[in-house]
Amino acid sequence: MDEARLLELLVKLGYISREQALQAQKEKGKEEDVISTLLRLGFIDDVKLIDFYQKYTPQKLWRGALEDVSISDEIKNKLPEDFLRKYYIAPVKYEDGKLYVLTINPYNQALVNELRFKTKINTIIPYASTKQSIESILDKLFPTVDKLVESLDVGEEIEIEAEEGELPLQEVVAEAGEGPIVKLANFLIAEAVKLGASDIHVEPQEKKVVIRYRVDGVLRVYHELQARVKDALVARLKIMSKLDIAEKRKPQDGRIRTNYKGKKIDLRVSTVPTVYGEKVVMRIQEAEKYLNVKLDDLGFEPDDLEKFRRAIWTPWGMILVTGPTGSGKTTTLYAALMERNTPDVNIMTAEDPVEVSIPGLNQVQINERIGLDFASVLRAFLRQDPDIILIGEIRDTETAEIGIKAALTGHLVFSTLHTNDAPSSITRLVDMGIEPFLVGSSVILIVAQRLVRKLCPRCRLVDDTPKEALLRLGVLKNPNEDITIFKANPKGCEHCNGTGYKGRTAVHEILEVDEELRKLIVKGATAEDIRDLARKKGMRTLYEAGIIKVRKGITSLAEVERVLAK
Repeated sequence: MDEARLLELLVKLGYISREQALQAQKEKGKEEDVISTLLRLGFIDDVKLIDFYQKYTPQKLWRGALEDVSISDEIKNKLPEDFLRKYYIAPVKYEDGKLYVLTINPYNQALVNELRFKTKINTIIPYASTKQSIESILDKLFPTVDKLVESLDVGEEIEIEAEEGELPLQEVVAEAGEGPIVKLANFLIAEAVKLGASDIHVEPQEKKVVIRYRVDGVLRVYHELQARVKDALVARLKIMSKLDIAEKRKPQDGRIRTNYKGKKIDLRVSTVPTVYGEKVVMRIQEAEKYLNVKLDDLGFEPDDLEKFRRAIWTPWGMILVTGPTGSGKTTTLYAALMERNTPDVNIMTAEDPVEVSIPGLNQVQINERIGLDFASVLRAFLRQDPDIILIGEIRDTETAEIGIKAALTGHLVFSTLHTNDAPSSITRLVDMGIEPFLVGSSVILIVAQRLVRKLCPRCRLVDDTPKEALLRLGVLKNPNEDITIFKANPKGCEHCNGTGYKGRTAVHEILEVDEELRKLIVKGATAEDIRDLARKKGMRTLYEAGIIKVRKGITSLAEVERVLAK
């Protein structure tokens, strides 16, 4: 039956009006089925449609249940999922070389012929059903990520010993290779990258698996999956990062390299055994972000940027970037190296791990298992005629000594330390056993930094904190000053995923070591003494740098107090 006859019949039987039939013909898409058009325009619904088929062609109506649907993987692999979803076709049975399918219009022979051509199955028998039923069957056969976990039967039929609570290894490997688990693992990575997350946490709990993403520095729960996908999902992630699937008792580290929408994405994978199974944390590194980042984009105040630039163009000395994990130290260091990355400069880096491969840099991956530690790599570097050396992290006295020796013998050395502020980095090096005169002679600049979330420009609200409080907190410089500051919208908006914040920026505390400070360091001064003198010379603390961002409307007072308690 062609479209015109079908519309005529629907009009004749009173399911649609003549005007609706004419409008449907006019608005029908090039590849759209006429029943799809009627449903889209709201001229008929599933109830009317089934009523029509039941009265006019009851023999064409499918009367089965969702539970009856069973299609083998062999046949399923022949079926083009996108095509089936686009035209609302659901396979329900394959028997004796015949494929039985449901469709909203069993009279659309052109569609049946196209499916026959795509699947190479010669006999296709169409039955009528509702759009809703078809979607339910497609979701069962080709689980969408939303419904994926509900449809998984991981380990349902496997005997699990009470003490172990785990699937046998061969079963886990088999499950990890199955389509739904592969899709789930890929989806989690893609979703996290899309949201701009820095970390993915896969956390097994007693009765569920919690998926959390760290977006703009804050961890939030995004999915709660059934506990039975735990072993297969973790195994899949371990396969992707080339880790030992059989080893579940020890922590492991690996790496996943992937592409997402043309962008190179590196994931640093870490597993640790917990009470309910292995927890996996994946740190997302986007190579292009590092390659395109410039010092001007990192949130430096103009005077601080001038100090930092002056230091990185110094021919020799040590520059330290300090702060906790995830405070943007690597980004700052890479931005500095990119600025100095020219053919006439030999830059050598020792990193654990190498975060991002950068053209023009000679990067060495630390591997302590074979004795390739920071100290041994640095000794080798000194014989490689370097101009600039990056030490991923100063972890021990030996590394610190070699780094300082390099700084004193005509090399520019960059490195990181885990300290809370700039002045305490000096005392940390002294505590490690480095002589104060060596520290004072080699260190030329220390940057302490933190990341604060930026207010969403589309939904931020005016902050109505009383003037007295703003004066006390240092936001206002005097009682007569009148500036508008902003706070996050607690409800957020679509642009910021309901958080009130979008993106992050860095705040910096920059300690420039001049002659007067050098003398103080050589005398073995405390961090407090160094801080007092540096502040007299104009050093801003992290909190004061955060307040500047509040005054500019970039971030909120609450965010500065969360990250940089006064």
